[in-house]
Amino acid sequence: LFPYTTLFRSLTLMLLFFCLFLSSVFATCPNVDVTSPFDVNEYLGVWYEISTTPITVKTFERNCYCTRANYTLEEDGSVLVQNTCNQGSVNGPVNLANGTAIIKDPSEPAKLSVSFGSPVYAPYWVIINDDYQNAVVWSCTSLGPVNVEYMWVLSRNNQMSSATYGSLTAQAQEMTGYDVSNLLLTEQQGCTYPSST
Repeated sequence: LFPYTTLFRSLTLMLLFFCLFLSSVFATCPNVDVTSPFDVNEYLGVWYEISTTPITVKTFERNCYCTRANYTLEEDGSVLVQNTCNQGSVNGPVNLANGTAIIKDPSEPAKLSVSFGSPVYAPYWVIINDDYQNAVVWSCTSLGPVNVEYMWVLSRNNQMSSATYGSLTAQAQEMTGYDVSNLLLTEQQGCTYPSST
């Protein structure tokens, strides 16, 4: 009987170490609450990007100034997302990216999913809603050992007071664990914005 007990203990320990190894290899996004209640109809319209994460600036917002988004409700209930920025300078040529946002679970309308032509939808979670005038959006996707994290601080105006910004980002850091000192401010002064979006 003793050899079997030893074997069982050894297998149990091996299984425990294997589980610990997997937990260290595969990252898990934090379970972040979204704002509630949330009415997507009130969220529609133009939002100016006040700041965002470095990974945003290094990828699909590379060399972007005056970044903003316009959300329009479609007949099928989805939301047309039109992101614009001026390339190279505040008066540079306008770059437009069209996407689609959907609400997968009507009981949590602030948990939107967005795609820009890909069959894969990325999370777009509105975690802070300041009376539909200011907002913080969070996106986190686990890819193997790392979490790919995005954050956007948005406003209906192209400028935000330092007090409001500090309050919103402090809340966002407490909710997500993301170090908001890494956020990069978006240039919104002296911009020439497109009239159609």
